[in-house]
Amino acid sequence: MSANARQIYKEGTLYKRGKVNKQWKERHFVVANKFVHYFAGGKGTPSGQISVPNISGIGQVGEMEPEAFSVIVPGRQYILKGINLSESIEWRDAFIEACRANGKEFS
Repeated sequence: MSANARQIYKEGTLYKRGKVNKQWKERHFVVANKFVHYFAGGKGTPSGQISVPNISGIGQVGEMEPEAFSVIVPGRQYILKGINLSESIEWRDAFIEACRANGKEFS
C-alpha cells in the first residue's frame, strides 16, 4: 500500500457523548489511518473529525460504564462506546491500531 493510501480499520455505529449536551448520540464512525471521521446522519459531510496523529491517549472511562472509552486529543476528550462491551473493545482496538500505524503506542 502506498503512503497516501487510505486504510480503514473499522467503520460503523458508535455512540459519542456530547461535549455540551452529555447525552449519548449515535454516529457513523470511520477509523482510517490519518483521520477518524464521524457523521450524524449516515454518510455525506462529516459532523467532525479526529486527527489520528494528534491522539495522545486512549483509555477506560470508569467502572460505572465499562463499555465506554476515551480518546484524548489536545483540548478535547471524546467519550465513546459501542453497543456492548465486546463491540467497544473492537472499536478501541481499531483506534489503537490506527495510532500504531502513525508511530504511537497505546495499550
